Amino acid sequence: MTSLKVFLLSFAMLFVFGMTFAQEVAEAKEEIKEVVAEAMTLDEDIQPQDLEVSKPRLLPDSPFYFLKNWGRWIREVFVFTPMKKAELRMKFANEKLMEVKKLIEKKKDPEIIKKATENYQQEVERIKNRVDKIKEKAKENSQVESFLDKFIHQQTLHQKLLQKLETQVPPQAFEKIKEAREEHLERFQDMMLKLEDREEKITEKLNEILEKQKGSQFKNFKNLEVLKGLEEKVPEEAKEAIKKAQENVLKRLQGDLEKMSSEDQDRFKEYTEKISGEKEKHLEILENLKSELRAVPKPPESLKIFEKKLEEGKVKILEKIEKKLEKLNCPPWALPAPEFCKRGRIIVEKAPETGCPLPPKCIIPGEIEAPKPVPPISPEKPEEPGIIEVPKPVPPALPVLPEKFLPGCKNLCGDGICQEIVCLAIGCPCSETAETCPEDCK
Repeated sequence: MTSLKVFLLSFAMLFVFGMTFAQEVAEAKEEIKEVVAEAMTLDEDIQPQDLEVSKPRLLPDSPFYFLKNWGRWIREVFVFTPMKKAELRMKFANEKLMEVKKLIEKKKDPEIIKKATENYQQEVERIKNRVDKIKEKAKENSQVESFLDKFIHQQTLHQKLLQKLETQVPPQAFEKIKEAREEHLERFQDMMLKLEDREEKITEKLNEILEKQKGSQFKNFKNLEVLKGLEEKVPEEAKEAIKKAQENVLKRLQGDLEKMSSEDQDRFKEYTEKISGEKEKHLEILENLKSELRAVPKPPESLKIFEKKLEEGKVKILEKIEKKLEKLNCPPWALPAPEFCKRGRIIVEKAPETGCPLPPKCIIPGEIEAPKPVPPISPEKPEEPGIIEVPKPVPPALPVLPEKFLPGCKNLCGDGICQEIVCLAIGCPCSETAETCPEDCK
């Protein structure tokens, strides 16, 4: 009888403990959701005051909306310099974007939303026309520089809001919002480079303006996405400036995450899964972040755990990319196998014609080029005339490999990754063949 009582008491205690534990887990999950929702609101739900305009009252679906446009036209008539006209047009674009946001929140007819979006696109084009008439550059005129700072700040907010609106708009108007965002990004970079042509200044401005922008503790993740969008649009000669700005923002994000508690790191993982935007770019940012963390010498255990969390986040993002295909009417796309690219970075590019995701690629850390042949050394002038010394053949220079690759081939071959060039360079054959290599290595 005593044994039965002990058993029943133990069972009751375990049951109560299990219920308490389950409740604590549920509460922790709910708390993560609340914090993440607040962070997302800060980083993507741009408000009128953020763009220095008032809340829209008269919307494009009103029969009296033409009065609002008349008022805008009259205000511009009394502005005379290209700079002031560009500033005023930027204000009108801010107002019109807020009108689109309000229409979507009110769940208005998709055709009305599309028309309002078109009004916004036309206003962005008018800003460009005004900027084209500004003759000086930022280095020559402090007023131009001040305008450019405000312009960069507000246009990055436009990008974040347009990404958010893509997730809220009815399906019939989705393509119009997507088109507006892509077109805006094109105009954004064009006007920025028109007013500032110094590479180091572009990097500096983007870096400082994004750092000062309000946002959550995770805001640098969203800022990186905007910079990656800009990198795709800018001409080749300006790409380096954008890449340098990305490096700075990535370092800040890495530093912030390394200092965060385990709970905040869990929130960051949830944030990356739920935040709006292009999931292909989110994946690339996470993979770059993982590469930076792996490069930390003698990382603490907490950092290793966080790296595993990022790996879990990567899987969720890949799943979201797969789901997005239905919305874009893209061809079938299979998720990569769990063991795919364990030692590298996965990137998913988009087909330029359709915007559909292409099959995932694997970029291996420490990839090197094949050794280049060393040109023969010219012989020195011989002491005796008529005698030419034949130069000794110079062996090809071997590439300098990272320390982790030096012990041998076991870390390079036989892991499903083609590393034949590396293996041969350090004197050991690669065991892989055309049959065992991944498809993209053949």
